[in-house]
Amino acid sequence: MKKVAVALVASLAVSATAAMAADMPAKAKKLAPVAVVSPWDIAFGTAFTTDYVLRGVSQSAAKPAVQGYFELDYTATDWLKLYAGVWGSSLYTGFADAEFDITGGGRLTFGNFGLDLGYVYYGYPGGKPNGFGSFGEFYAKPSYKFNDWLTVAGVFDYGSNFNNKFTLAPPWIGNGTAYYYSANAVITLPWSPGGITISLNPEIGRQEYGTGPTFNLGVRSYTYWDVGLDFNYKAVTLDLRYWDTDKRLANIPTPGQCVTTTGHDACKARFVATLKFDTTLSALK
Repeated sequence: MKKVAVALVASLAVSATAAMAADMPAKAKKLAPVAVVSPWDIAFGTAFTTDYVLRGVSQSAAKPAVQGYFELDYTATDWLKLYAGVWGSSLYTGFADAEFDITGGGRLTFGNFGLDLGYVYYGYPGGKPNGFGSFGEFYAKPSYKFNDWLTVAGVFDYGSNFNNKFTLAPPWIGNGTAYYYSANAVITLPWSPGGITISLNPEIGRQEYGTGPTFNLGVRSYTYWDVGLDFNYKAVTLDLRYWDTDKRLANIPTPGQCVTTTGHDACKARFVATLKFDTTLSALK
């Protein structure tokens, strides 16, 4: 009888302990800390090109050029990114040995629509003769992504101090207006061998000059076009591009910006190959 009583008491004790444990509040599980994403980032890259071409005109006399850039980004909201940066390239025009473009602005994104608004200052340190070259432009770059394989975009630049209004025979006559507009597209092809994204990039643009640049520097407005085939793998891109313009040394009274000190026709048709590396600091973490 004693054994039965002891067994009964032990059974009740276990039941009571289990009941008490069930009634105790569950201990909260430790949650992993939420990673804080910094709104700051740095984008940077470099490029090696067989010819530095800007708006259809060679800036390196058909010689290779080395380029690079550095940009500080700040994500203010999910639709606005502010940025400031500098881009540089070697030159072989005879007027300057290098170009440095200082930019600042904001990139807005609303769904598939994007708009980049900013200002760029084209600097030519050591430009010859003294005072030649440096000037600034405001720009707007809208874009729209229709789907995964097609994005169309445009560029509009405007400045009122072209070439710093420099002339060999002062004073400068007329305005300093120059503006530029273009349309382009990125067409991603439907296959990616070995993870390489291939895209076709056509563009057509127009450079317009006001009375001052035309009268003082002998430049004239012109149209250019180009089409490129891009091969992209992660941070590396190979761009193979054909350029041409409707302006030649042979068909304009004054050579203007088509001629370099070496006598090279900077406006003629050309093929250009460029190898680029682009990444961000956040992508390397």
